[in-house]
Amino acid sequence: MSNVSALSMTKSNVFYFNPTCELAVANGSFSYMPPLLLQKMESDLAMLPFIFATENDFVLTENPPSADFIQRLKDAGFDVPRFCRLTELEACPDGTFDTISPWGWSPAAHFKLKTLKEKCSDSFKSSPVFNWNENAKFLFERATSLDFLIGLLDQNPFQWFIDRSMAGVVVTSIDEIESILSKKQELILKAPLSSSGRGIQFIRNGILNNANKQWTAGVLMQQKYLIAEPLLEKLADFSFQFQISSECEIEYLGSSFFETSSNGQYQGSFIHHELSDFLAIEKSEELQSRINQTANTIKKALKLSDYAKWHHGFLGVDAMVIRNGGRILLQPCVEINCRANMGILTLMLENKINREAKGKFELFYRSAGEFNIFSMDKTSKNPLVFRKGKLISGFLPLVEPDNQQKFGAYFSLGSAK
Repeated sequence: MSNVSALSMTKSNVFYFNPTCELAVANGSFSYMPPLLLQKMESDLAMLPFIFATENDFVLTENPPSADFIQRLKDAGFDVPRFCRLTELEACPDGTFDTISPWGWSPAAHFKLKTLKEKCSDSFKSSPVFNWNENAKFLFERATSLDFLIGLLDQNPFQWFIDRSMAGVVVTSIDEIESILSKKQELILKAPLSSSGRGIQFIRNGILNNANKQWTAGVLMQQKYLIAEPLLEKLADFSFQFQISSECEIEYLGSSFFETSSNGQYQGSFIHHELSDFLAIEKSEELQSRINQTANTIKKALKLSDYAKWHHGFLGVDAMVIRNGGRILLQPCVEINCRANMGILTLMLENKINREAKGKFELFYRSAGEFNIFSMDKTSKNPLVFRKGKLISGFLPLVEPDNQQKFGAYFSLGSAK
């Protein structure tokens, strides 16, 4: 309770890690519980939002890190918040907190945090995310992202954007999908609501096999439609990161390059990398200029969209650099993540790292205890090195390793040239 009683006069923010928020939105129940493995992920990585926080803030976790690990983070240059259980914060007086920032809002998150919400500032209580609104559900759906993309393409006919025919379509039956496949197209099928590359099926051979059909039928039964996109020749994944204020103002925070597995699941983000680090192509400076112009175009479109009306907080727009017929193009809006995401987390990490350093932020998943072994090995082989007060190389776990964890998070930096 000492963490809570040591409040300063400045109001604090509360952060809560619930990356299964899309699944909770799809379920719609205030009592939704994710599958056991995803519950384990949320528990193991619960302290991760400390990267967004200040010393005056709180991060919700039922297993607060040790004093030794907190000191380790402070020694690495982080402003470490207080880590508290929900019951501790529920005992605070009204007016203690400014805002609550879950990874993403859902009916279940609102129910879990209902007591804390009443202890927040009047400005937060008047924000569009203070209560769940059914209009917010559509902000999480891929059909809404698709509509946003089509609007971008129609209203901004830049030569470096993909053609409208590459944007994908909404499908509501297996027959529709097979009709598209009959034109010899390779497809990606996407569920309306899923997260971190899950809820995706790659159809590379032009035929829906029995497993594909079973998965498709299940999604159609639960969520009524799918998005069918042509499989493009991807050269790089990246994201545009924004923050929407309660006054509907849009702030562009930057872009982040990331990598995914062969089946589209997020694996990690690059730290301080530029376009030329990934693509051995000519005119990378010109392409970077186009990315910057695209960011400004998306910002203007967001200002006029339902995202600005119904959302408050972080928002990420995933995008791709692709090759088509020898031309390098941008797919400016693969999907919109109406929540915090690993791209914005990586941008926040970069603020603590020497600008000359390059590396990666990555997630870890193996058997219980392996993250502990992995972290000890990497720490001994790649200790932290500072230059001008900021990290220049080394390995650092971002959640405390123990023998029960299956999931972990860390970053690793190489030596500067």
